[in-house]
Order: sequence, then C-alpha cells, then structure tokens
Amino acid sequence: MKKLGIIAAPGWFDPTLKEFSDLHASELEVTQTILPPAGFDYSFEAIEHSAEGLLIAAQQLSAAGCDLIIQVGPAFAYLAGGSAEGARALERELSERCGVTVILNGVAVLDALDDLGAKNLTMSCPYYDAEWKAVVGDFFEKSGYHITAFETFVEQGLFPNQDLVSARGYQFTDEEVIESVKRCCAASTDSDAVLIGGSGVRSLRWKSQLQEDVGLPMVPADFALYQRVVSALDLNAERLS
Repeated sequence: MKKLGIIAAPGWFDPTLKEFSDLHASELEVTQTILPPAGFDYSFEAIEHSAEGLLIAAQQLSAAGCDLIIQVGPAFAYLAGGSAEGARALERELSERCGVTVILNGVAVLDALDDLGAKNLTMSCPYYDAEWKAVVGDFFEKSGYHITAFETFVEQGLFPNQDLVSARGYQFTDEEVIESVKRCCAASTDSDAVLIGGSGVRSLRWKSQLQEDVGLPMVPADFALYQRVVSALDLNAERLS
C-alpha cells in the first residue's frame, strides 16, 4: 500500500483525505496533519510567510513514512511563492528538505494549465471576497495569464452579501457552484480554460459533465491536485476521464 500524507489548510475540516480513502481504498493509506501554527489567521501576510509551517508539516508526514505529500489550498503556493516560478521553487525546496516529493495545490493548478497550453482564463472562485479576488487575479496576470472573466457568488447575485458566503464555512452545494461556473463562462469570450478555485469547491462529482456541457477544459483546484497524485502514485485513473 502506498502512503499519502496531506497537509490540510488550518481551521477547516478538509474532505481531501476522505475522498482519497473512498476512491482508492485498495491502493492507499492516507494520513493528514494541519498546517501550523495554531490560531492561523488567514491574513495575506500569514499566508505569504507560511513556508516554515509547510516545511514542519511536510517533515512530520515524511517521518511518518509517507511516499508522497500533498498540500491543500492553492493560495498558499501563490502567495508564499509570489509568482509561478516562485511557487514551483517552493515546492522543490520543500521536497528536498523533507526528503519526500511534496505537491503544492497551487503548483498542481499551474501544471494543469500548462498541460492544456491555457493562457486565456475564465476564472470562477465563487466564495472569494473582493480583496481575495484582486490578489489572486493579480498573481495570474503577473504570471503571464490573461483573465477573460472573473466572477464571484456575490457579484453574480447568487448570494446577497459576502457575510452570508463566509458563514457557510466553504460548504456549498454542487448546484450553487455549477450555476456560478456557468455564469462565469457565459460572461467570457476567447477563453482557453476555466480555472475554478479554491479548494473549498469540490468538483470530483461534476467536473467531467460540466466540462462537456460548457465546451471548455476545466481546471478546478481540487481536481488538479487529484490529477497529480494519481499520476505520481500510478493510481487507478477512472476519475480523470
């Protein structure tokens, strides 16, 4: 049995472990630790300086005997790395220092976009507030991508205000997310792919069908991470159809 270690985002009951355990019960043992420190406040400054915590968590999972370590939450790679090149450099450094391959969620997204040759992006990050949208949008623009449309739940009128979005604690129905993604696609022109983030959106149940319905390749953050794990550990790839 291969052993997968997960670095979960702070203050969130991360579904990634259960998804891998359910889908690959005969292939994987899965364990998890949460990114330190306690009381992580999700400020941009805290995320930008999260490399030390990522290393500590990765070293703990390496010591537990993991064959592969993944980190959930793409913004950590974006902000801690500062650029696409910096995010990839951080991933390499973590892997070298803990002695086990580490996959950062944000780098998995960048790799998936590269695999598609996608540079013109429809972005759907439904639960982001205005500040998060600006910061993440700026990262992609500075990394050489062109954003053709970028809308959130509140901007689309699907939720009346951001307080109600935040009160959900990243728990949204598939129908709510799918409707938001469809509206983003309708507002976009000349897009190569649809980028869906962050990891509070869980796409494994509906990504393939929605991609077929919309007619554009889709790169959800959770699916991009799943795709890299399947490839790295040579797992059954039925979910990648």
